[in-house]
Amino acid sequence: MARRRVLLITLGMAVAMAWLGIASPHVGSASHGELHRLAQAPQPAEDPKGKQAHVHLGVPKSYANAHLPTRVWTDPRMIARGKEVYTAKCARCHGDDGAGAGPDGTKLSLKPAAFTDAKMVAAMPGNYWFWRVSEGGKSVEPFKSQGSKMPGWKDELSVADRWAVIAYTHTLSQHAGPHTASEHPEMETGHAH
Repeated sequence: MARRRVLLITLGMAVAMAWLGIASPHVGSASHGELHRLAQAPQPAEDPKGKQAHVHLGVPKSYANAHLPTRVWTDPRMIARGKEVYTAKCARCHGDDGAGAGPDGTKLSLKPAAFTDAKMVAAMPGNYWFWRVSEGGKSVEPFKSQGSKMPGWKDELSVADRWAVIAYTHTLSQHAGPHTASEHPEMETGHAH
């Protein structure tokens, strides 16, 4: 089953990357061992203002090579498609403006990420974004234990649509450049939120 999933994800990435005219990275789903390791990660603390802090986690090995080529982060077609996907799938929780206060998100015990938080957005490498959008939080630790209701989109959204929504979401932090370490020094810290 896991082998089939890796094959399907890899084929999906190849099709998406071919559509974009770029090389395909190889990704797969997190193994049981990786999920167990992630479940042992620290729980989020509250910051001094009483807001939930994000958990700092590494990207599972199966998503380590899921990097979007730099030019795709600013591709107008990708961003336009991403906005369509975001509006249809994400805005109910994350909000139309990405501030994490959509009509469904305000009812959740674990608040959705605020993509308007430029520092948080800057710290997340592309493969972290792809992992979180693909796997969600409802079945991935430590997010599951924290009460995450975020669905995994890998079975519903194509690889191209997942990258497109990520590229669009990146713009909600008011950043219009590529999502690279040179543009976001926070990525150099070696962990993601």
